[in-house]
Amino acid sequence: GFRMYITTKLPNPAYTPEISARTSIIDFTVTMKGLEEQLLGRVILTEKAELESERLQMLEDVTLNKRKMKELEDNLLYKLTSTQGSLVDDPTLIEVLQITKQTASEVNEKLMIAAETELKINSAREEFRPVASRGSILYFLITEMSMVNVMYQTSLVQFL
Repeated sequence: GFRMYITTKLPNPAYTPEISARTSIIDFTVTMKGLEEQLLGRVILTEKAELESERLQMLEDVTLNKRKMKELEDNLLYKLTSTQGSLVDDPTLIEVLQITKQTASEVNEKLMIAAETELKINSAREEFRPVASRGSILYFLITEMSMVNVMYQTSLVQFL
């Protein structure tokens, strides 16, 4: 397959709808809010590593629990559609239904606990928001310094 990569220094290039429909446009610009979130994660890793690791573990658990629920739903739907005759007379369907019900209640409890934990973690993370916000502002001020003199050019990797 043919691939062509085009780069531009324009902050917001305007393309025709035909070009936009046939291409994948990727915007690598750094936004103040995005950088703030990235810096917040780095500050918390430095100051409270256990908090960030707990948050990442919680996100992983929530994802696994949602995936488990989806698998259970798919399995139940498959059993419902593939059952011949009366649904009440099929012992495997009743067993799958009971397992699904029990697991769904367990997963829902875990998701509720995860939501409460997420609120606690986010409130603790917000303590460090001013540091991340100031860091984001500082980066954009430093990048603007290149307009004063070329010597002041910097990259995001160097800043981080």
